[in-house]
Amino acid sequence: MSDSAQVDFHVASDKPFLIGLGVLGGSYLIIIVAMVLADLVFLDYGDQPVLGPELVRQGRYTDSEVVVTVMNGRSYQFRLGRNEIGLKLGNQTVVGNGLYEANTSRAILLASAKGKPITASLRLEASVVAIDVTNNIATLTTDVSHGLLWGQFIRVSDADQSGWNGIHEITDTTTNQLSITLADEAQSATKLKLTKPNALIQALRSRDIQFSIVLSLISCTITTLLSLWVSVPIGYVMSRYEFRGKPLIDTLLDIPIVLPPLVVGLSLLILFRYVPDWLSDAVVYKWPAVVLAQFMVACAFAVRTMRVTFDQIPQRYEQVALTLGCNRQKAFWRVIMPQAKGGLLAAGTLAWARALGEFGPILVFAGATRQKTEGLPTSAFLELQAGRTEGMLAVSLIMIAAAAIVFIVARTLGMKRIFA
Repeated sequence: MSDSAQVDFHVASDKPFLIGLGVLGGSYLIIIVAMVLADLVFLDYGDQPVLGPELVRQGRYTDSEVVVTVMNGRSYQFRLGRNEIGLKLGNQTVVGNGLYEANTSRAILLASAKGKPITASLRLEASVVAIDVTNNIATLTTDVSHGLLWGQFIRVSDADQSGWNGIHEITDTTTNQLSITLADEAQSATKLKLTKPNALIQALRSRDIQFSIVLSLISCTITTLLSLWVSVPIGYVMSRYEFRGKPLIDTLLDIPIVLPPLVVGLSLLILFRYVPDWLSDAVVYKWPAVVLAQFMVACAFAVRTMRVTFDQIPQRYEQVALTLGCNRQKAFWRVIMPQAKGGLLAAGTLAWARALGEFGPILVFAGATRQKTEGLPTSAFLELQAGRTEGMLAVSLIMIAAAAIVFIVARTLGMKRIFA
């Protein structure tokens, strides 16, 4: 071959490969961010008016409009349906959802087409017509049924006496009345306005959800300590020693990870049928059952994390310590554990976060009893069962915030390699 001959050699661009990695990884990240943003956007963070019953009768449009009788000067909450183009109040045509003041006695729903079902909503804002104060208990009477329940919270504003304005818990309620507790020095007011605080405030002030927050924090912390106490020796043994039956034990340790959560709870429930009655009575459907259900799942993740941690620490360090006069115990505490502190923090963080989100085993093994075995996931479930979607989302946001804080603190303290 001639020396002057040239061989063309081109390195292929890495851009397609990097773009592919970015698309695949970025799509998952986008879904996570979208889920959190959807929860944040769905909640209405402003106060909501106290509304009376629905004024629009269900049916179909026989004409291009439906007339609803309203009271001049009163405010009404309008929600546009999929078969309406707006609401006509006198000379004003409303095309968006919101609270509007009627300047006429007739409201007209404008249909998009004849024959379609009526899907719009129109409700009168409740007004307080009577106020009675007895022994610091204020009983408020509204002109329409308010739909509020005992234990919910109500915001009082524009009161003409001190001690009234603010958020109060409803201590008693009937169709047209509700009771709240006032401060000792509060005088009887003659006028005020009622609104409902947003779902996040309702959740943070609810005794049930406050109990669930405390129970979750305590139970997750106990679960984390128990998981670390168990996972460190198991992870060390599985990493350093070879023995007969090790693959079987390794498989058993992974079973709680792959089993459906409900199966874990059911297995615990069946197991406690064969223990002494005094132990079963002390654990099943009590708060210890919450801790045990969380522990059975969270510990498996901690064990796996600690094993990986010990696998990454070279055995040579330990062997050198043994040749310098350390026994196995001293080498473990003085050589191995200082190098495993990052993995220990990762295992604890993962166990805590996993325990926080545990629901299935708790539901089966501990039940879902208010202010007894109610953790945050159980609170979200009970809110959903009661039809309070916004309350469920508020609890979900509390859980997201708690988990995010734990991970941020753990990463700040140096959890890098194992769970980065």
